[in-house]
Formats: sequence, structure tokens, C-alpha cells
Amino acid sequence: MNKARPDPFNLLEWHALRREASLVSQIIGSGATALGRASYADGFGEYYTAFFGLSVGIERLAKLILIADHAIESGGALPNQAVSKKFGHKLTALIQQADHIATKRALTLTFPKPSDPICWAAIDCLDAFADASKGRYANFEAIGNPTFDPDNEPVSRWWTKVVEPILDKHHRGRHGETGVRQKAAIVGAMMGQVASVLHVDEQGSMMTDVATVSERTGQTDWARKYGRLYTLSVVRWLSDVFDKLVHMAVYQKGIDALFGHDEYFNGYRVENSFLLRRKLWPLT
Repeated sequence: MNKARPDPFNLLEWHALRREASLVSQIIGSGATALGRASYADGFGEYYTAFFGLSVGIERLAKLILIADHAIESGGALPNQAVSKKFGHKLTALIQQADHIATKRALTLTFPKPSDPICWAAIDCLDAFADASKGRYANFEAIGNPTFDPDNEPVSRWWTKVVEPILDKHHRGRHGETGVRQKAAIVGAMMGQVASVLHVDEQGSMMTDVATVSERTGQTDWARKYGRLYTLSVVRWLSDVFDKLVHMAVYQKGIDALFGHDEYFNGYRVENSFLLRRKLWPLT
């Protein structure tokens, strides 16, 4: 750093943004990790852990982008809370604003905005989850409410809007589906007459035979890794936007309060193959 410029470690704003960037990276990671553990059985609660972490984390990452852009626009002055608060918890609006900023600044991105509709189906689900009545508190809304729309249940919505398209694209009609069905048939033949099962799938349907449960277990493997891939593809793009804004702010505009905060998100700026196979997030 130039000796004429302040040491970032002496800036209160730098420490506040450091703490925020660390928090955001961690909760996105915890959400991605939980998504890789979610299932209809003993991992059902992991869906909600994933939705909490990912919805809050993506919201706050987008707000970091707003803060960086405001600092560049205002000659280094950081915004008050009103700048980010006006968007509330509306992920779609925040992401649209981040996209607008990337275009306005003519950023050359390593990882462009995803175009696959499954990515945006995931964001729509997380956006709905951030809405208290339709997401975070949907279970309470359902209690004693005969008019509750079951489509507003977050896990059911995720399976319908995100997982079913994933299975159509990556699983059904492929070798993987053949293997899953063959295994389910074998398990059903061996255990069907001697084992009793009762599970509820992600969409609320009862599963009472071994073969059906076995097939759902096989589908869950695809739901986990590809659900993580498509969601983190959006996180990767937002991380790249933030990275480029931070570099612009620090090295072109001399805004030291933003120095280094992009590094918390470098672990998300990786290729698809890594997003698919890595189970524990964030990277350490």
C-alpha cells in the first residue's frame, strides 16, 4: 500500500466490512453444505438450514456489491443503511441491481451471469423463502389455516421448481437413472416382503414401499449436487462482480475501506466441476 494512504487496519469501516464479508461467506457456505445433506428422511431439516443460509447470504452479498458501487460513485464515502435497507429481503430485486451495476461499470467478468433457468428457479425459491409468510414461517402459516397453499411450503417448492428440472436434465433417460431403478428393483425384491417403510417425500406424498424409497434416495443424490451447482453458480457470479468492484475501488479509486474483502469469496470463484464435487463450504 502507498505510505501516503491510511493503513486499512486503522479504519473502523474496514473492520466492519471485513466482519460482514466473513459472515456472508460463512453463511453461504453453511447453506451450500446443508443443501448437500438434505433428504426426505433424517435430513429434512437440512433443507431449511440451506434456505436460511443461502437466502440471507446471497442477500447480503448483493448488498456488499451495492456498498462497493456507492463508494465508487461517491468518491469513497460509504453509504448509510438506507441504501441497502430499501431492498429489504427481496433477492430478485437485489440481484437485478447487482446486474445493473456490473453493466454500468462495464466489468470484465471471469464468471458471467448464469443463463440456465434452473439457476433462477433456485433464486426464485430462495426469494420466496425470504418472504416470511410464504417461506420462513410457512409452517406456522399452515397451522389451523385450511386455505394455506401447499405450493408455498419451501421444500415442496424447491423440489418442484428446482429438483424436477434437474432430474429431467441430468438424470432421467440416462445411465444414472437406469442404475437407480435397477438398484431399487433389487432392494424391493429382497426386502419388500419383510420390511415395512413409511416416509413422506419432499412434496408431501407418502412412500410405503421399499422400492419407491430406494429410488427417491437415488434421486436425492442428484438433487443435492446439482442443486448446489446451480445455486452456487449465482453466488460465483456475484462474487466475481464484488471482486471486480473491490479492485476498481481500491486500486483505481484509492478506497481503502474495501481493501481485501473480495478474498473471502475467492473460494466460490471456481469451475463447475469443483462446485459439483465439493461438499463442505466455504473453502478454508
